[in-house]
Parts: sequence; C-alpha cells; structure tokens
Amino acid sequence: MSDIEFKLGTFSNGGGAAFVGLVIGEKIYTLSQIVEAYGRKGPTTTAGIQEMLDDWGANFDALCAVADFVANDGRPDSDWGGVATLSDLKALPPILRPPKMIYAAANYGGHIREMLAAGTAQNDEERDNMLDRDKARVRPYSFLKSPSALVGAFDDIVIPPESQKVDWEVELALAIGRTAKRVPAERALNYVAGYMTTNDVTARDAQARPDWPTLRTDWFTGKSHDTFAPMGPYFVPKAFVPDYRTIQLTLKVNGETKQDDPAGEMVFSAEEQIEHASAQIALHPGDIISTGTPEGVGHGKGTYLKAGDVVEAEAAGLGAQRCQVVAEDI
Repeated sequence: MSDIEFKLGTFSNGGGAAFVGLVIGEKIYTLSQIVEAYGRKGPTTTAGIQEMLDDWGANFDALCAVADFVANDGRPDSDWGGVATLSDLKALPPILRPPKMIYAAANYGGHIREMLAAGTAQNDEERDNMLDRDKARVRPYSFLKSPSALVGAFDDIVIPPESQKVDWEVELALAIGRTAKRVPAERALNYVAGYMTTNDVTARDAQARPDWPTLRTDWFTGKSHDTFAPMGPYFVPKAFVPDYRTIQLTLKVNGETKQDDPAGEMVFSAEEQIEHASAQIALHPGDIISTGTPEGVGHGKGTYLKAGDVVEAEAAGLGAQRCQVVAEDI
C-alpha cells in the first residue's frame, strides 16, 4: 500500500470529456497524464473508476505506485500537464454508470423513531415491528435506486412538480470491488473497494400511494427521480479508511445542521448489508450500497426542501457536497 493517501474522482473541465483524477491533498492530477509520465506498469485502464474496479486489486496496487511517484518525483506541478483543484473542475459522480445501487431503509435507531413519530406506522403492531431490531428475527431492508438519479456533488437537486415533501438523507456509500455471492458478514469488507458521500434524496409524498393502499411504499417514485442521488465528490479507497464506523455523517440545510451522527450507529452494519444483498443477487464491481441515514431528516419535523435551499452533506474524510435546490423547469 502507498505511503501517500489519495482519493479518486471523476471530473470534467470546461464541458469537456470526463476523466479520472488522482487527488493528493488539494491537488487533482489527470490520471492518464501522470500514468504516461510514470512510464512503468500502471493501472490496466484510466478510462474510468468503474473500469478500474473490474480489476481493483491490481489497479489499486498500481495506483499506489503512481501516487508515490507523483509525491516523490520532485517535479514542479507544471510538468504534469494536468494539475487542478476542485474549484477548477466540475465534479461528476465518481462511478458514472454503476450496474446497480442498493439502499438501506430504516437502518438507524434514531431515524426509525423519528419516522414513527411522523406517522409512518399505521397501527400499534406495525410500530412494534419497526422498533424491534432483534437480528434473530429481522433482516436488513433494502431497495434499488435507479443509477439515472446520480448527479455530482455540486449539481442541483431538482424538485419535481408532483412533490411538496422532498427530503434529505446523508449516507455512507460503498462500492464493490469484487464479484460477491453469498458472502458472510465476517468476510464482507474484503469485497469493498472504497467509500463515498451520498444523499438519498426522497419525495416523501410520492412514497405513499393512496391509490394503491394495500401495496404501501412506492420506492421507485419516491427515490429515483432525476438528481435524487448526489454522489461524491471523491471515491476513497478502503485501505485509507481504517474504520468506516467512525465516519461522521453530517448534513446542513441553509447552514443549519440537521444530521450529525457516526456511521457506527447503523442497526445493520455494512458487512451485514453485503451479506444480505449478496444472498439475493450477485454483486459486481462498481455496484454501490448506500448504508442508511441517521436521525434528522426533514420528515421527522414536517419540514422539506424548497427551491432556493442549499444542502451540504458530508461523510467526514470522503468529501463534502453542496447542492442548490431548484424547481423542475417544465
């Protein structure tokens, strides 16, 4: 592993083509250019983070060597031909086209309690079931979110005209780096390539379907609108995250802190979520699992996003997002 900690990101410059950036400190190096300068065996591809995840073990080792080379070569930045800072570039979702995105529902105790207080349960039995987190009885609850909902960390969140209750949910996302099927929890982190900040934006009033009362929650309509998955700005390799449970998840709306809890307060750990998901379907490199949101969503207090709001979300150490909320132009 490299002595130099680095991040990866996917960026564009002036509307140009997307490229992978190697991020060391505040400097963003165009990966293809520094690999060419390196002149030795580099990653199998620099086309995209998704493509590098297809052979992540070898490619991570190669990236470590490249990062050491950049940090220790002693050249001035001008010699690299592609050095920038985040403010110079447009941040795109680190993984542009993940095969699938699996999200955890009701995975923090405080969030479960606030949703119950907001009237999520329709009767006492449902309330008791939601509060029961006995793992001998209860399995993780997951849903699929469309990858087309992805946007970059500084892109707009667009409120659809059908919804008056669009909400925020800061989350820790992980990316799979090896094909996984029926992986036990104790080995699950061996299949994780890295982590990202994300915001599981949700249209609460679209989740409830009074026209289909017996079918209950509409995850597709509530979760998969365009722009409802700001991701990034960075992809941080797992090797540089000693313990994901210590990552602090924070979210602010117009400067006011709404969410502020460590990832370690999950009910079902990232390992247990991988075990559960891989028992249903094979996980492949580039798949994203978003691990749930802590207490502090707007629905708990009946407050929601509106055009003009600014949402700042961060999983500490993975990069901060800042998204403007706008109404859909129809």
